[in-house]
Amino acid sequence: MAHNHYSERPEIKVSEISRDASGERVKFMVKGCQLATANALRRVMISEVPTLAIDWVAMEINTTVLHDEFIAHRLGLVPLTSDLVSKLDYARDCICEGFGCNSCSVQLVLDVACTDDETKLVTTADLQSNVDEEGGRVVPVTSKRAQGAYDSEEHILLVKLRKNQRLKLRALARKGTGKEHAKWIPVCGLGFEYDPDNALRHTTFEHPEEWPKSEYSVLKDDPLRHQLPYDPKGTPDTTFFNVESTGALPPEDIVDSAMGVLQTKLLDLGFHVKHLDQPDGQ
Repeated sequence: MAHNHYSERPEIKVSEISRDASGERVKFMVKGCQLATANALRRVMISEVPTLAIDWVAMEINTTVLHDEFIAHRLGLVPLTSDLVSKLDYARDCICEGFGCNSCSVQLVLDVACTDDETKLVTTADLQSNVDEEGGRVVPVTSKRAQGAYDSEEHILLVKLRKNQRLKLRALARKGTGKEHAKWIPVCGLGFEYDPDNALRHTTFEHPEEWPKSEYSVLKDDPLRHQLPYDPKGTPDTTFFNVESTGALPPEDIVDSAMGVLQTKLLDLGFHVKHLDQPDGQ
């Protein structure tokens, strides 16, 4: 068989889980796994792990210099903590038919007015959620970080107000995935590497000495060697991941959720292949 060198139970080794002011990330290695399977996991982490994002905005008062659609678009791209995402239904599947109930959405409100001569900044800190309790918070990620998670965190600027200007709105955060819209993507960076020393020659370095060495390179301490000799029989059976979260979900939860999604898709595929030649209803 062509794939006998692959293990039925891949080895997974986590090298780092970190949370600090620079971000939240997990680094791990998968060994004994086909490149296609590892790449499928990468794609699922980006496009099929559900999170929460603002998907509906009702403007009540807007006398700012930005029109309604511009502000609504900015709100949609604000990352929200999504710890409750597994408890919510997709709006398309909810009995409320997408009008926004507690089973499929979280309401956020914002009401800021400028009464002084100085410019007033409207930021994500002004967004107030109706679900903001310990163990079940849905707030902008920057608000979570500013409340003790990290030493310092700047809130995201939404719009600036001058004297006598006001912004009042109501918004609904809904469950979705990255393949529907980029605002639901849970990762802001996803490193994926399977041949740190270019032994497979899947790419060609015109000047190998100018190419920075990978942190996983076995040649890091050898200044005279920049890539391994070509291995024509080599196989990419070890993959290195670096998953950096937007803050919507912990990075390890993103990986775990993606593995669950991938497993479900494979089980569904196996079921349909098994019953491909059977008549309907059997």
